[in-house]
Amino acid sequence: MKRLLYLLFLLFGMALMIGCDPVETRRATYPQDTPSAEEAAIDSLRADSLFNVAQSFYQNGLDNYGLDSSLFACKECYHALSILEDLYSLDSLPETEQLTPMDKKMISLLSKTYRQIGSLYSIAVLPEQTSYFYNQDLIIKKKYSKSPKSFGSTLFLIGYEFDVCDRLDSASYYYDSAMVCFNWDTADFIFRLASSRRILIDYKTHRDAFSAIRNQKIILQHCESLDYKDVEMNIGYIYKEEKQYDSAVKYLQQAFDGLLRSSEKNEEAKQQTAQYLYEVYEIMGDTEKMNEYANYLAQSLSVTVTNSPTTKELTELFNNYIQKKQGADTLLQKRQTQRKNLLIGAIILLVFLALGWVLWVTHKRHKQTEADLREEHQQQQEAFDQQRETFNQQLSEAQTALKQKTFEDLKKQAQLLYDKGGHPRQSILDAFNKAYPDVYEKLKATYPDLTEQERDLLVLNFLQFRIKEEAEILDLSENTVMKYRSHLNKKVGKSPVFDLLG
Repeated sequence: MKRLLYLLFLLFGMALMIGCDPVETRRATYPQDTPSAEEAAIDSLRADSLFNVAQSFYQNGLDNYGLDSSLFACKECYHALSILEDLYSLDSLPETEQLTPMDKKMISLLSKTYRQIGSLYSIAVLPEQTSYFYNQDLIIKKKYSKSPKSFGSTLFLIGYEFDVCDRLDSASYYYDSAMVCFNWDTADFIFRLASSRRILIDYKTHRDAFSAIRNQKIILQHCESLDYKDVEMNIGYIYKEEKQYDSAVKYLQQAFDGLLRSSEKNEEAKQQTAQYLYEVYEIMGDTEKMNEYANYLAQSLSVTVTNSPTTKELTELFNNYIQKKQGADTLLQKRQTQRKNLLIGAIILLVFLALGWVLWVTHKRHKQTEADLREEHQQQQEAFDQQRETFNQQLSEAQTALKQKTFEDLKKQAQLLYDKGGHPRQSILDAFNKAYPDVYEKLKATYPDLTEQERDLLVLNFLQFRIKEEAEILDLSENTVMKYRSHLNKKVGKSPVFDLLG
């Protein structure tokens, strides 16, 4: 026995050693519960330095975003991301109460970097990459953000990327979630855009033009210069699809003019609006206007072709980023899996040995107590059977007494109602239905061929009225009542009401 216990303790110690991270084991060898002031200062300087470098890269990307150098801006943001992701993994972010001031600054910068890269890919019309980075930003906001509107704006951006890819169900889900975050506040710019896009999806799905245009115009009443042109373009699109070309031209032209005046980067919206106008004028046969927008689209296409190498390079940057991340994740997962498998193997062996020892002890004790347990169980079963029989008997007697008391009380009440005179028939039936709910209805369902007078006579028979009393209550002659009684005995028996009481 002593040898077995010694082996169990030895195996348990081995399992603990296998499960420990070697780095953590080395750290535990040299306790650092109270770091010196010099070490704390060095750690603080290192964190500040890393933050400053990452912020510098992010700011460079932000500045070049404004200068329309998307490729360089994206590279700078990726440099910032490589520093920040080495420090923080989205799978194991610290809890809010554990965040230091530096953690808050770093994680905030990480969130902004994800969003900035997503914005760069959105401009390059790369929806897959855009959705990826917006979702990364969403993970951080889910854990830390206390602002529903900040969370809702990211949900809207993700929904828009699904919308661009014509994945309308997913887009609808994110738009709806975004609108909930804004608490249906029409004064908010993002809420109005989400509502307008959601209405457009409903139109594409159900083709209810009247409802879609009406709702779009309601949104338009709350719009400002930022989003007025977007909602106008959506209204113009619906009119175009419904072949109301004059109205389509009105709204699309207003939207296009507003986009041209805007200082925002909205080439995609300009091209889309110009394409709609080209299609409408082509159908209307206005060659001059059609050529005007064809020339604009040709120039825009030329710019797009010129920028296509940048789009390819942006895609390569994203693929390289994902490959490196997957490689690092795969290596980490492989090491964790190896340690986990070794630990599981040691624990399984330990469990089997412990289980064998427990089974041996249990088997030995079981032989000694098996007969006693069986006898005790038999005695308990006999006692339980006796108690159950007694209880059932008492319950049956109580139910019988209750039924008898209910019947006697009802019979007395019915007799009193009869003695009062007048026309007691309905009062007696009401008292019967109150004492025995649904029995009269069961009587009708069970014997549908009986007339109402016959059913009433069965109830009066049940209440033990005499023939004279029954004749008086039912306003019949005594001979008629006697005939009814004889006919009912042959038809339904002597006690159908008793049978229905259960």
